[in-house]
Amino acid sequence: MNSHTRFQQEQTAKSYEAYYETKYRKADVLEKKLITQLFAQFPNAKNVLEVGCGTGHFTGWLESSLALEAMGVDTSGAMLQEAKNFWPQVTLAQVEGSRLPFKDKSVDVVFFMTSLEFISDAVGALKEASRVARVGINLGLMNKNSISTLKKRLKAATLSDSFYKHARFYSLSDIETMLEKILPEGHEIVFCSTTVFSKPFSSKESSVFPFGGILGIAVRLEGFDE
Repeated sequence: MNSHTRFQQEQTAKSYEAYYETKYRKADVLEKKLITQLFAQFPNAKNVLEVGCGTGHFTGWLESSLALEAMGVDTSGAMLQEAKNFWPQVTLAQVEGSRLPFKDKSVDVVFFMTSLEFISDAVGALKEASRVARVGINLGLMNKNSISTLKKRLKAATLSDSFYKHARFYSLSDIETMLEKILPEGHEIVFCSTTVFSKPFSSKESSVFPFGGILGIAVRLEGFDE
């Protein structure tokens, strides 16, 4: 979602999906398991908007595997073109996460999957999500308090072309602070867990030991009508 990153490049977009089939195949399975748990917190949700959908990897999966009507937005035209190639049935739009062209409470759940980190106005994006979402917000984040994210931060500091050069990473407490600014009395975190740990615990997940590489947070909005 950051216009100054390599995600805008056609070459990156065309190779991006291959990561899920090779190096990150195992992590992808674990991430989807965690995402399933997030959406289980909102069993009556019918549709979802993914902000920062990229190539639509998770957007299409939400529709095909979780039977949700899925929509996706991103700022990268190159990524969205690839998403259209993979998931022609999914509704996609090129817009900023902090300026969503949707009516208030028009979508059941708004979903971020490792995209909030690349949105320059993350508070604005969460505020927009809380406006558009009727039921809740689901967040998948590169966990700030993990070894894998520490490695990403080191790469960003030493490599000028790192994917993470402009990324900002978050912990549960960071998200809680942001939500308090936006919704001081209008939300509840109903689920939180992490997954994708370092070896030999790579297949584990834990809500008690919150140091997995991927952090999942489900936020229920106050006053929603099931």
